[in-house]
Amino acid sequence: MKTFFQNRSMRERVLLLVFALIGLAWWAPVALGRMGALRRELTEFKIERETQRLWLSRRTEIEARAAAAARTLDPSKTLDASQAFAELNRMTSGLAAEIVAGRAQQSDQFALNNIQVTIRRADINALYHFYEQLSARAPYLGIEQCVISTDRANPGLLSAVFRVYSIEARRIEK
Repeated sequence: MKTFFQNRSMRERVLLLVFALIGLAWWAPVALGRMGALRRELTEFKIERETQRLWLSRRTEIEARAAAAARTLDPSKTLDASQAFAELNRMTSGLAAEIVAGRAQQSDQFALNNIQVTIRRADINALYHFYEQLSARAPYLGIEQCVISTDRANPGLLSAVFRVYSIEARRIEK
């Protein structure tokens, strides 16, 4: 490669050098961006690994707390997905509501059912009444997330999206 370069005229050497610099200038930002992304992914991986190690190191404590919580729950009051859907439908009667069942997270002893409740154009008292009814069913039925916004056409009315969960105690077959 060195002899190839040295056997060229000065003009060709300058042109080859300019083209190499243009290629480097074109390629360098892409390579640096990829290296930055790789560095961020590596940092996220290390954080996730440490989080997993922390959870695993506390496994016995977590299992003991889960077992204690399971003993305090009354299995007759837990709600499966269809019961939670029906209960939420009852709570939102009279409101412009849409209820959509989501995914369920399941373990050996429990299932956590996720349901999204969207209430449109309701006054603050109706939303508060829904919240009170939902709170009365805690911890078997609860709010995971809530987003409230005003209605554009009528600022006195609100729209709300609730992400609700229900706890279902599962029977353990022996």
